[in-house]
Amino acid sequence: MEVNFKELTFKGERPLVFILSGAGLSAESGIPTFRDANGLWRKYDPKELASIGALERHTQDVFDFYNERIKNAEPCRPNAAHIAIAEFQKDVAAFCDVIHVTQNVDNLNELAGSPRVFHLHGDFQTSQCRKCKKTFPRIGFYQREQVCPDCGANNFAVRPNVVLFGEIPYGMDWIPSYLKKACVFISVGTSGTVYPAADVVRETKASLRINLDLDPLIHPYSKFNHRVYGKCTETLPPLLDELKKELITRLKEKPAEESRQNSIRQISPNYSRSNHFRRAIFLSSSVCHHLE
Repeated sequence: MEVNFKELTFKGERPLVFILSGAGLSAESGIPTFRDANGLWRKYDPKELASIGALERHTQDVFDFYNERIKNAEPCRPNAAHIAIAEFQKDVAAFCDVIHVTQNVDNLNELAGSPRVFHLHGDFQTSQCRKCKKTFPRIGFYQREQVCPDCGANNFAVRPNVVLFGEIPYGMDWIPSYLKKACVFISVGTSGTVYPAADVVRETKASLRINLDLDPLIHPYSKFNHRVYGKCTETLPPLLDELKKELITRLKEKPAEESRQNSIRQISPNYSRSNHFRRAIFLSSSVCHHLE
């Protein structure tokens, strides 16, 4: 399906694009997905290796599973889709806010140069202490003797900073507010039909809700109004390029309108320039705060 960017409607002072990425984004870089025909959950039982109960019952098995995944992910490199997101973020930064939330725990978006990425399910690059709950950069592979640099706990105290089954994904307290502000919502490499992605799709009020996925599965309750099927490396770069062109075209037309509004404000005693400025700063700074 072709995406009609003329359907795009802006909200607020600056347009906001929300990107949700899933396992399909990194699959072409060699990182296995979870639920497809060759996915990890076809080979392993997630309840036995990726749940909070498994971590309590047989910690070493969980550590071995994640150590193997980290080892396999290390030689992988960003693909054209990762790079397209990074370049889009940088190219539109002066006039558009971009929220990129990923379900992936790899660091391929960061390696591609993305200035800001929020990991919904944690990441392989950090660890967490089970005792003091502090997070810190991962050092090596997980083992029983590792010591927490903050509280000194050991004996399986240092765990992967990934969200296991039975735990709440990160960012669920602030993500919905940005979904409501978005004018474009792009879901890439995920069907958007499994929690929490399904809830994220339902929350958005964006005029353009685009799903890019390899599998042409259409969920009966899906709120996407555009679907593009194919490899992420082939579908995402041209789509982001077209979106960037549309944003630039729309915003080039804005100065004339702003000039007209400015002339109205100059004769309106109720208009506060400082309030207008503070709202713009608040949006930009709050985006940065949540993504750091």
